[in-house]
Amino acid sequence: MPSIVRAAPITNQVTKRLVVIGDSYSDPDYDTSNGLPSTPNWAEILVSRDRAVSMVNYARSGATAMTYAGAPARGTFKSQLDLFLANPRYGDDDITVVYLGYNDIARSTDPQARWQTLAPAKADFRVGVDRLLTAGAATGKRRLLIAAVHDWSRKPNSRAEYLPRTREWLTFTYDFVNKRRATHKGMICVNVFRRFNDVVLRPQAYGLNNVTTADPARAATTALYYNTSHFGAKGQTILANEFSSAFDLVCRTR
Repeated sequence: MPSIVRAAPITNQVTKRLVVIGDSYSDPDYDTSNGLPSTPNWAEILVSRDRAVSMVNYARSGATAMTYAGAPARGTFKSQLDLFLANPRYGDDDITVVYLGYNDIARSTDPQARWQTLAPAKADFRVGVDRLLTAGAATGKRRLLIAAVHDWSRKPNSRAEYLPRTREWLTFTYDFVNKRRATHKGMICVNVFRRFNDVVLRPQAYGLNNVTTADPARAATTALYYNTSHFGAKGQTILANEFSSAFDLVCRTR
């Protein structure tokens, strides 16, 4: 008789600690530091729902996957990792999320040549993720979640080059996660891209009627974008739901 492997039950609390590496989409201070109304982001929403007991968040607005001279504190993947890995104290069920790429895609017109191609960003991203894997981010019951960014070419102030750069970054993300999963099964891709493509194709299914222009007055209810680059409360809630689904997958794979 074959053995039966039963998946762990899905519970509300999935981790005692959520660790976040990212940019303005994950930065808890993005709203108040830019004079905007206080709006919980996806990570704060998950903690408020008790899906995580606590959170340590290194994300900073403007952060890039690529390392470069003169970056502000926590302004790159490497600098956020340096802070975290100086004393990670990994718990037995920690979930670490890496959600980066938007600013590397966006800086295509930077006069410095290093931004003209995504190759340096991809190389630094590989190094950063491998540092997390070496530290044990995907070992045992711990999980490392890598976000596949949504289509940056669909934001209100998009430029023509954003579409091919977004496609290049996504192809890299999917391929890289698949390769690392061959030896690190605790690494999971959170497909933010697929979710928000569906949001754009079927906005009414998500209670939205504006997914193309910035509308701060309605960004908590029926509009996706608060400003030309960022979701409002409604979009962040959809993001939180997508990450929550990934947390459910974590429960099934432990």
